[in-house]
Amino acid sequence: MMILGLVRWMQPVHGYDVRRELLSWSADKWANVQPGSIYHALRKLTEEGLLREVATEQVGARPARVTYGITPKGEDEFQGLLRGNWWNLGEVVDPFFAAFSFLPALPREEASAALRNRARLLRAMNDSLRAAMESGWMKTDKPVHVSWMWQLSIARAEGEISWCERIADLIDAGVTYLPEEHAKNFDWPHLDWAQHAPMAGDQDDEESPGDA
Repeated sequence: MMILGLVRWMQPVHGYDVRRELLSWSADKWANVQPGSIYHALRKLTEEGLLREVATEQVGARPARVTYGITPKGEDEFQGLLRGNWWNLGEVVDPFFAAFSFLPALPREEASAALRNRARLLRAMNDSLRAAMESGWMKTDKPVHVSWMWQLSIARAEGEISWCERIADLIDAGVTYLPEEHAKNFDWPHLDWAQHAPMAGDQDDEESPGDA
């Protein structure tokens, strides 16, 4: 969607200018658009009929530069993606969720310290965003909705900061990680997950006639 949208906005446009614009937006950090994949994406979108080659320019001995424009099919695709992302909730993939699912594998002191450090890092990020929002660069060179996007990032980070500190307090207080009936019987490092947390459908398999 990002590449289609930029070509639509800047057309006719070279791949270099699309790449430069995305980097100026830091889209590699928040939109999963990697700079090295932009030229490949432009070619693929062209092969799929979503973009078209407007012209090819040759300047001296440099490689030929292709300018792109969006096609009617690409316009339909962009509008569908745009409204899909406006009207629907998307899952945010954060590696921290995978790590947090193994919370009991860390010593309590380390888990608590890591959460408080995460809160400090998030605060530093918010401080940086707030400073940038007050700068002349933001106020004079960027559309107002860019600052609104940053406000959303700050609000989300504030919620996570509060959560990190609250969970760190619970860990420090010795709150058990397992339900009470399990906590009294099992030691986490020696807990057999497969034995004590069967996958859905295992019980049906155990009761199947072939196992009788």
